[in-house]
Amino acid sequence: MLRAMLRDLRAHKGRIAMTLVAIVLGVGFVVATWVVSDSTAKSLAGADLRDDVGVSVQIADRGPELTPADLDRLGRIPGVANASGVVFGHAGLIGSDGKLISSRPDQAGTGWDSSARFDLVDGRAPVPGEVALGEQQARQAGRQVGDKTRVLLADGRSLEATVAGEFVYRPFDEPSPGVAFGDPGVLGDRFTRVELTAKPGANVDAIASAARGLVDPALRKVATGPQLVAEAQTRADASAQSVRESLLGFVAVALLAGIFVIANTFSMLVTQRTRQLALLRAVGASRRQVRRAVLIEAGVLGLIGATLGIALGIGICLLGLWLMRPEGQPTSFSVSPTSILVGYAVGVVVTMVAAYSSARRAAAVSPMAALRTDASFERRSLVTRTVLGLTLLAGGVLAVVLTLANNLSTTERLVAMGGGIVAWIGVLLLAPVLADLVLRPAGRLLSRWGGAAMRLGVRNSIRDSRRTAATTSALMVGLALVCAFATLGESTVSMLSSAIRGIIPASATVVESPTSGTPLGTDVLDKVRALPGVGNASADRYGSVKVTHNGSTSSTSLSAIEPDGVIKPEVISGTADVRQGAVVGENEAAMIGVGIGDQVTLQLDPVSSVTTTVVGLHRGTEGRPLFYIDVAAIPAKYRDTRVTTVYATGPDASAVRSSIEAAFADRPDVIVTDREGVIESATTSFQLILTLMYALFGAAIVIAAFGVVNTLALSVMERTREIGVLRAVGAGRPLIRRAIRLESVVICTYGGLLGILVGIAFGAVMQHAMFGQSLWEISVPYPVIATALIGMLIVGVLAALWPARRASRINILTAIATS
Repeated sequence: MLRAMLRDLRAHKGRIAMTLVAIVLGVGFVVATWVVSDSTAKSLAGADLRDDVGVSVQIADRGPELTPADLDRLGRIPGVANASGVVFGHAGLIGSDGKLISSRPDQAGTGWDSSARFDLVDGRAPVPGEVALGEQQARQAGRQVGDKTRVLLADGRSLEATVAGEFVYRPFDEPSPGVAFGDPGVLGDRFTRVELTAKPGANVDAIASAARGLVDPALRKVATGPQLVAEAQTRADASAQSVRESLLGFVAVALLAGIFVIANTFSMLVTQRTRQLALLRAVGASRRQVRRAVLIEAGVLGLIGATLGIALGIGICLLGLWLMRPEGQPTSFSVSPTSILVGYAVGVVVTMVAAYSSARRAAAVSPMAALRTDASFERRSLVTRTVLGLTLLAGGVLAVVLTLANNLSTTERLVAMGGGIVAWIGVLLLAPVLADLVLRPAGRLLSRWGGAAMRLGVRNSIRDSRRTAATTSALMVGLALVCAFATLGESTVSMLSSAIRGIIPASATVVESPTSGTPLGTDVLDKVRALPGVGNASADRYGSVKVTHNGSTSSTSLSAIEPDGVIKPEVISGTADVRQGAVVGENEAAMIGVGIGDQVTLQLDPVSSVTTTVVGLHRGTEGRPLFYIDVAAIPAKYRDTRVTTVYATGPDASAVRSSIEAAFADRPDVIVTDREGVIESATTSFQLILTLMYALFGAAIVIAAFGVVNTLALSVMERTREIGVLRAVGAGRPLIRRAIRLESVVICTYGGLLGILVGIAFGAVMQHAMFGQSLWEISVPYPVIATALIGMLIVGVLAALWPARRASRINILTAIATS
C-alpha cells in the first residue's frame, strides 16, 4: 500500500513541485529568523568580555553621578588594588565632510584609562591634547592616526585634538563610546562607574559587600565581575529572543499562507486520485491504511521541503549578515541545533497538519468509485463552517462596537484588538460562501462582454468555492496585513501631523539635534534667546519618566515647558496653563485612570520626583509628550541638560530663521528647521518601519502567488478531458490560454479585494485600539490600495502563464480518452 502511494508520488513530479516551493519558503523564513537571533546572541555575548574588573559600582537608573570622594572611599576598601573612575559625556565627533559622526553625541565620549575597556588596534594611548577614536567611528569620520580632528563638547565648545590611536571598545552594559580623551577632565570630575580591581587572592564578594555598605543601594548598583559577565550574557540572550519574537509574527503569517497552499494542493491531489484510491480500497486496503499512506506521503514531502528550506534559510542569513555587517564590529554566524530541529518540525508538522483533512477524505473513498469514469468526491456541506464563521464575525464586530469610546482602558483596548482578530477569522471561514455570493453575479455580468473565454474563466473560478476560497485566503492574509499596517501608518502619520500642527505655530523656527530625542548642547537655548529678531524662545525637555497614581506605576513621556513659551498643548478639556499643574494626553489619562483634579507623581530619577495635579487633557499621541509640566517644577540640573528642542518666534519669521541658521552654521550638532520639518522627521522613521513590514509580509504574498500557480496547474490536470472536448469542438489554443488567464485574474482580484477590505477594517481597529482615536478617523492608503490591485492583476497574469501554456498544448485525442 505504502509502496504504491510513494511510487505514485515519484511518478507525478509536477504535482508536488509547487507544494515543495510553499514548504521551502515557509521553512526558510523560520530558519532564517532563528539563525539571525542565534547570531545576534553570539555577536553580543560572544564578544571578548572583560575579566579585569573585580567589583563595579555604578549609578542606578539615571541617579546622581559618583564623586571623587566616592572614588577615594571605595579605593580604600580592604583587598582593592586599584580604583578607577569611568566618565562618560558629550562628544560630537566631526568628520572630514564637516558632518556629525556620533549618532548619540551625549553618550559618545569617555576618558582614556589603562583598563581592559580599550583594545588598542592602531597607534598609542592618548595624552592630554589628544584623543583615541573607535575603529568604526574613525572610518566614518575619515580620520587616521596622526590626523587632527574636531570634537564638540556639551557646552558648545569645540576641541581640536590629534588622533593618537584607534580602539575597539569592550563594554559591559554601556553604549560603546567613539571618542576617548587623553585628559578625562575634559568631561568633568564626576563618574558614571567606579571599577575596583582586586588584589591577588582577595575575595571579590567581600569587596562587593563592603562597597554596598558605603553607598546608597537605591542610587548605586554594585556587582562583581562574574555577575557583570553573566548579566551581559543574559542581555544578549534577551536581545536574541526579542529579535526572534519580533520576526516570528511575520513567520507565522508566511506559514499560514503556506498551510492554505499545501492544504489546497493535497485536496486537489486526492480528488484527482479518487479512482486510484478506490481501487486500493477495492483490493483490500482499509481506511486506516489509506489515511496513513496519505499522511506519510505528506511527511515525505515535508521532510524534503524542510531540508531544502533549511539550506535556503541559512543561505539567506549568511547573505544578509554579509551585506549588513557593521564596519569595524565583529559579527558572528551561528547555526544552532535548535534552528535545524525547528526547521524540520515546521516543515514536517505543518505539511502533515495541512494534509490531514485530505487524508480523511481519501480514507472515506468508496471501493465502488473505482467503477465510475468520472469518480470524484461528493461536495461537502458548508453549513457548519458558515455558521461558525457568522458567529465569529458577529462576536468580533460586537466586541469592537462595545469599545467605540475614545478614552479606552488597557483592557478595553485588548478587547477591541481581539474583536478585530476574531472577526478576521470569521471572514476566513466565510470565504467559500462569499466567493459564491460575489463571483456568481459578477460572472454573469462579466460574461455579457467577455465572450467565451470570459465565460469559461469565470465559471471555472467558481465551480469549486472551497478551492477558490483556499487559494484566495492566502492572498487575502498577506494583502490584508499590508493594507492594515498601511492604514495604521497613514492614520498615525495623520495624527502625528495634526498633533504637531496643534502645538507648534506655523511661524516658529525649530532647533533640534540630528538624532531625535538627543539633548542639545547646554548653550543652545541661551544663544537663541540672545539673537537679534527673536521675540520669544522656549524649550522642550522631553524624556521618559515613571508615573505613579493610586499605587500603580507605569512608564510615560514628559515634556517640561515654559508656561509662556512658544508651544502649548492642544487642550480638549481643562486648562493648558502648566503653572497650575500637569496637562495629560486624553488616552494616557484613560489608561492610567486619572482625570482632572487627580494627583500624580512623576519620577524623573531615583532622587528626583514631581507631585502635581492634573489640570487639563490634550490630544496626545504616541511619539509626542504625554505629560506637560512647568519647567520650574523640575530640578535645576534638568533645565539645561535635558533641552531636546528649542522653538523661536519673532516679528519676522524669515529673519528669525536666517539669524539662527547663521549663528549655528558651524555646529553640525544642531539642525535648524520648521514645523513641517519636524513633521517630516517624526514620520520618516515610522514610514521606514512600515516599509520593512511590507517587505516581510511580502513573503506571504509570494507563497500565495505560488498557490495560485499550483491551483491552476492541478486544475488543468483535473480538467484534461474537459479541455480536450473543448478543443475537439473548435476551441483554439488562444481561447484556452485566455480562459485560464482570466480564471487566474478573477481568483487574484477576488482575493485582493477581500484582503483590501479586511485590511482597511482591521487597520481602523488597530489604530483605534492602539491610539484611542475614533474608529472612523482613519486615513485610507490609496497608493497602497492601487498598487495592491495592480499587483494582483499582474500576479494573476503571471501565475497563469505556465498552466495556460500547458492547457493549450494538451493532445486532443489523448485528453478525450482520459478517464
